Amino acid sequence: IFIETMMDLGEAVAAVRAARECTDGPVIATMAYSPAPGGYRTMMGVTPAACAEGLLAAGADVVGANCGRVTAAEMPGLVRAMREAGAPLVAVEPNAGLPQLVEGATVYTQTPEEMAAAVPDILTAGASLVGGCCGTTDAHIRAIAAAVRAVTPTASPTA
Repeated sequence: IFIETMMDLGEAVAAVRAARECTDGPVIATMAYSPAPGGYRTMMGVTPAACAEGLLAAGADVVGANCGRVTAAEMPGLVRAMREAGAPLVAVEPNAGLPQLVEGATVYTQTPEEMAAAVPDILTAGASLVGGCCGTTDAHIRAIAAAVRAVTPTASPTA
């Protein structure tokens, strides 16, 4: 079960607990963050470390970050904070850049190559799973997968 784009830790903890009541399988829970003085915070002001600790205590197997206002290049900081809080596995799914409103349409301007360029630092920081969120296309995912394989040659070719 993948619980994602959570902004309130209490709601995320409730979702993880509910998932645990339904399955013995893996439960992944990711929060949405924004840059803040001294690091990153959810919309409700909670740090990545506090989120990781709360989600793990509730029964999540994997914690992480997706969406929000954190770019792929900034994700390593979030990964490190969660790993330092005891997260054994961390998942990240950044947007394809920050959303911009252009002529009434939401546009994500980060190219697949730009997004994939952050992957080595994300993996070095300790991420276990790397994907994409809003604005991410199949071309972005192919570029991310190629970057993962370049850093981790034993990664599955279907990554």
